[in-house]
Amino acid sequence: MEWGALAKAQAGVITRAQLRSLGRSEQVIDRMLAQGALAPLYRGVHIVRGAPVTPEARLWAAALFTSGVLGYATAAHLWGFVENAPDRIHVIVPRAARVRAPAGIRVHHTGAGVACERRDGLPVTSRVTTLLDPLGALRPDQARRLTDRALQRGWLQPADLLRRVEREPRRPGNGLLRRLAAECGDGAAAESERVLHRVLRRHGITGWRANHRVVLGGGQLAVVDLAFVAERVAVEVDGWAYHVDPDRFQGDRSRQNRLTAAGWIVVRFTWADLVEKPDEVVAMIQIARTRGALSPAEAGQRSPR
Repeated sequence: MEWGALAKAQAGVITRAQLRSLGRSEQVIDRMLAQGALAPLYRGVHIVRGAPVTPEARLWAAALFTSGVLGYATAAHLWGFVENAPDRIHVIVPRAARVRAPAGIRVHHTGAGVACERRDGLPVTSRVTTLLDPLGALRPDQARRLTDRALQRGWLQPADLLRRVEREPRRPGNGLLRRLAAECGDGAAAESERVLHRVLRRHGITGWRANHRVVLGGGQLAVVDLAFVAERVAVEVDGWAYHVDPDRFQGDRSRQNRLTAAGWIVVRFTWADLVEKPDEVVAMIQIARTRGALSPAEAGQRSPR
């Protein structure tokens, strides 16, 4: 490959080491600099004459100067998780690497291997790694929202959280990652139901049955997470795992339709609802119970026209 083609593939940026590997001597490189064919960006990192110093060029310069992988907030921007690029370029290098970061670059050292992918040629932490790196430093409500979004879009699997904790057991924030893994894993549905039970008991609400069996038309059986039988109100809780299980998602919706057709009022809540907005959960359940206790004629009179 000619050095010009390599520089073009790197947004106009090329290193002295790359030029040497392509057959240019130190004297030739010095002459190119003296003649203005190259302009220095960092020590040993140059941009070719006429190439603009774009944000992409700065990313290439940072990655080439540090021999590192773009990560953290920089990778999050490149993957499209956040809209705005950070003020500094974040680069991850091995712990043993001695890199003095110039202005505009923040260097992170790690003792573990970094899962790397290419985005427009740039070395970037993998999508899963980019999500997990900042997760443990967020507030629990922020971490739940990001995890929920990542599960829905297929960016993350529950097992990814546990693998990170097991691979880097001393990493700060692992406690939160373990909780998130428990909340969105296979046991999430059962645990979320237990949280719902605690919320109802704390508010002094009784008269409900857990895992209630409802016999529908044609002898079909539906098991609802929690039921107020007298008012025909079914309360369903979505564990996060349903996001990554299309069959479970479809089954839940089909069961809800059958319950509604049989005259039941169905209200659904997520894990985030239970832990972040328990008072709203209780209020919604009470509204549904009040409506369920009305006769059909009374319910019709109170319905909005």
